[in-house]
Amino acid sequence: MTTSFGQILIILISAVALAIVLKARQFMTAMVPPSRIHLEPVTATHRHSQDVKRLARPLEAHGFTRIGTYRADPMKGVLLTAFTHAGKSLCAVVYTHPLTRSFMDITSVNEAGRSFTLTTAAAGRELDQREGHEKLFDSSMSVEKMIQTVLQRRPPEPHVNWSSANFVNRFEQAYADEMDWRASRGGVTQEEVRRAADATGRHFSDGDVQKATHQLQRRYSAARRDMR
Repeated sequence: MTTSFGQILIILISAVALAIVLKARQFMTAMVPPSRIHLEPVTATHRHSQDVKRLARPLEAHGFTRIGTYRADPMKGVLLTAFTHAGKSLCAVVYTHPLTRSFMDITSVNEAGRSFTLTTAAAGRELDQREGHEKLFDSSMSVEKMIQTVLQRRPPEPHVNWSSANFVNRFEQAYADEMDWRASRGGVTQEEVRRAADATGRHFSDGDVQKATHQLQRRYSAARRDMR
């Protein structure tokens, strides 16, 4: 079973790609994406509590119930709170991430493992998406509109339900699947790095982009070796 909950990885990859292009070597070294993550239940920090309070109120008003709050080891500073809507087979996640503003995903997955996710994240749209795991970026939608869009565009039934008993395993597996897929492609492509660089509004030479791509691909090769 796979899902589209690779958003924290996608943001991290975008950040690393830009760090390399911008020659921010200290940041680049510190933010190499881990090959696997582990969710550990935690008490929310003040910032995450405020993020959840602001973003989750409309979720709960539309029938979502809270699953739990977790940190994503070994990603420092990443906290997430998950919610489920059993009647509609939807899962929502509110993220607090040190590299970006807080954001939220709403996703639906069918029993064949295909998914559709709508996210309010500002970063990540520059990267390619896995086949069968469509992701739409839109920070302007209301929660009600997000729910309607996911229900309209998700893959065919039957859909899976989410709970405190299965969320951690599904999330961790989704991250692993995303990491394996990107590593199998050799890592981030030159086209993805170019799009991430162009998104800054600054000019970077083809040589800068090519060099950044090669550095990222070496990191992915090393991460893949670590998984064997």
